[in-house]
Amino acid sequence: MAVTEAIIEEIKARTDLADLIASYGIQIRRAGASVKACCPFHNEKTPSFNINTSKGFYHCFGCGESGDAITFVQKMEGLGFLDAARKLAEQCGVKIEERSDPADGQRKRLYALMLELAQFYHRCLRQTKAAQIARDYLKSRDLGEAAQEEFLIGYAPVGAAPILAWAEKHRYTPAELELAGVLKGDYHRFGGRLMFTIRDRRGRVVAFSGRQLVENKKAGKYVNSPETPIFKKSQVLFGFDRAAGHIVKAPHREIICCEGQIDTIRLHLCGFTTAVASQGTAFTEEHAEMVKKVADAALLLYDDDAAGHKATVKVARLLLARELPVRVVSLPDGDDPDSFLRRHGAAALQQRIDAAESIVSFQCRAEKAKEANPQSIDAVARISHAVLETVAACPSAILRATMVDEAAKLLALPVAALNEELEKARAAVAAAERGRELAQRRRGAEKFPDDEAPMEVPDDSAEVPRAAIAESREPPPELEREFMEFLMVNEGNADMSGQVGEFLPDKVFAHDFTRRFVMVWRDGVATDEDLLAPFADALDDSERGWFDKILSAAGRKLASSDKPTDRLQDFVCRLWRNFIERRRSMLPAVGDVESNALRMKFTLALKRIGGSDVNVDWNKAKEIIRNFIKGDNDAWT
Repeated sequence: MAVTEAIIEEIKARTDLADLIASYGIQIRRAGASVKACCPFHNEKTPSFNINTSKGFYHCFGCGESGDAITFVQKMEGLGFLDAARKLAEQCGVKIEERSDPADGQRKRLYALMLELAQFYHRCLRQTKAAQIARDYLKSRDLGEAAQEEFLIGYAPVGAAPILAWAEKHRYTPAELELAGVLKGDYHRFGGRLMFTIRDRRGRVVAFSGRQLVENKKAGKYVNSPETPIFKKSQVLFGFDRAAGHIVKAPHREIICCEGQIDTIRLHLCGFTTAVASQGTAFTEEHAEMVKKVADAALLLYDDDAAGHKATVKVARLLLARELPVRVVSLPDGDDPDSFLRRHGAAALQQRIDAAESIVSFQCRAEKAKEANPQSIDAVARISHAVLETVAACPSAILRATMVDEAAKLLALPVAALNEELEKARAAVAAAERGRELAQRRRGAEKFPDDEAPMEVPDDSAEVPRAAIAESREPPPELEREFMEFLMVNEGNADMSGQVGEFLPDKVFAHDFTRRFVMVWRDGVATDEDLLAPFADALDDSERGWFDKILSAAGRKLASSDKPTDRLQDFVCRLWRNFIERRRSMLPAVGDVESNALRMKFTLALKRIGGSDVNVDWNKAKEIIRNFIKGDNDAWT
C-alpha cells in the first residue's frame, strides 16, 4: 500500500479529532475552543485529556499520552500504523491506492472461503442429523443457540465428499481447500468435530479449531488449522478481535488471558469482555506484543493444576518482559473459568478477580506446595531462585523493586540478599537473550562459532549424506527411528526433555523429519499438550507413513527394566557417534595438516563418547559432547 505524507496529512485534515474520540464512547467537554475529556489511557475523575481540534493532536497532562488521529486509533484498537490509517481513510473518504500484488487476490479468496465455510459448518450444526452429538455436547456445556450464532460455532461433517460438494457449489477448488488447511488430499482434517471459528484482529475468519466429540486416543482432542497464507498461529489470539476495544476502554486496561475457546466464550457471555486465549500453540512473544499494544496490565486465569501453574509463570514472564504488571486468579476445586461461571456466576468470579494475587505471591505459593518441607534451606533456595527468574524477566526497575520487596516478605529473606541473586538471574536472562539473537541470525541452527573453534569445521550445509536423505525422500535412519519410538513411549517425560534439549541439538540428526519430530515432542512436554497428533495431521503421505510406523512400533514396545534416562544416555552417545562419523567421512582422504589433525580429533572423540559397542562413561561422554556443541575442538582430547 502506497501511503505518502500528503495522504496522511489529508486523512488528518478530514478527521475531526474530537468527534473521533467521542465515537469511542468517551465523553468530551467543550468550553469555547478548548475540548477536554477524562483520559481513556488511565483512570481519572478530573479531565486532564486535552484535545486540540485545530491542530489535530491530543495530550494528557496526567499520564503523558499524546498523538494525532492515527495514533489514537492505533492505541485504542491495537492496530499498526497502516491499518489505522486505512481505517480512518475509509471513514473520511480518502482513497489509498493499492499496489498490485499477485498474492492479494489469493488471500481475498481465502478470506471469503473461510467465512463461507464457517457459515456452512454452522448450518451443519443447526440442521444435520449427524450433528446431534455436537448439539448434545453444547447443551451439556450450556452454550445455546444465541452463543452458537454469536461465535459462529459449527460442526464439520465426516469425510471429504460434503466439503467438496459445498466447494463445487460455491466455485472453490479442492486446491483452495487444501491451501486453506481444510483438506489434505482427500482427507477432511476436521471431519466429525465441533468447530470453533478463529478470527484475526480485524475480525476476519482465518482458521478453525475442531474439538473431538468421540474419544479417540490416537487423535488429538483438538485439531487446529495449519498455518496458511492468512493464518499464523503466533499472531492470533482467540477473542482478541472482540476484546481489544473493551480492553482500551477498561479502567486499568487489563486483559484477561485464559486457556481455551470455551473458557473465553463463557467469559465474554458473562460480561468479562477483555478475555482472550492463545490459539493452537503456547502463548508466544508475538502474542505478548499484541497484548502490549492495547493493555497496561494482565490478569491470568489458567487451570489450577501443574500444567496450568507452568503456563501461568511462562505467560507472566513474557508479559513482564513488556513491563505489564501481572495478577493471577486461582479457581477452587479444579474449576476452569467455564465451569466456575456456570456453577457460581459472574459476581463470584468478579470477587476473585478483585482479590487476585500478584504473580510473585502466586509463584511463591505454587513453589512452596511442591516442597515437602518449604521452610528448609534448600527448599527456600529453590523457591527464591524460581521467583527471581520471573522477576528478572522484567526490564522495569520499579516493577522489579516492588516484586523483590514482596518476595522478601513472603520468603522471610533480606531484600539485599534477593537483589544480589536477582542480578545473577538478570545476567542469565541477558545471556539467554543473546543466545536467542545468535540463533535467529543463524536461522535457528546450532553451529560451531568461528571465534571458539581453533580449526575450521566443515559447514553442515555441505553435508552430503543428510541432503541426499532429504532429497531422495528416504525414511529416517534406523537409529533415529528407534529414538523416535523411544520418545513416543516416554511422551511427556519432563526429566528426559531437559537432557534431549541439552545434549541433542538439531544438527545431530541426519534426517529433517527426526529434527521436526523431536522439536514437537519437546514442545509437547513443555506445554503439557498433545502436539504429536496435530503434527501427524499436517504431514504429507510419505511422512505420515513413517509416523504411523513409529507409532505402531512404540505401541508394541514392552516395558524395559532400564531406566528411561539410562536408555536416553545410550541414545545420545550413539547419535553423536553417527554424527561425528558423518563429519569425519566428509574430510578429504588425503588432506592438509589441519584436516589430518581434525580427523584424529574426530577419531579420539568417537572413542571417548562410546556407544552401544563401546563401554560408556557418561560423565566423560557428556563433557565431550558439551564441548563439541560449544565448538571447543581442543577439549575433545
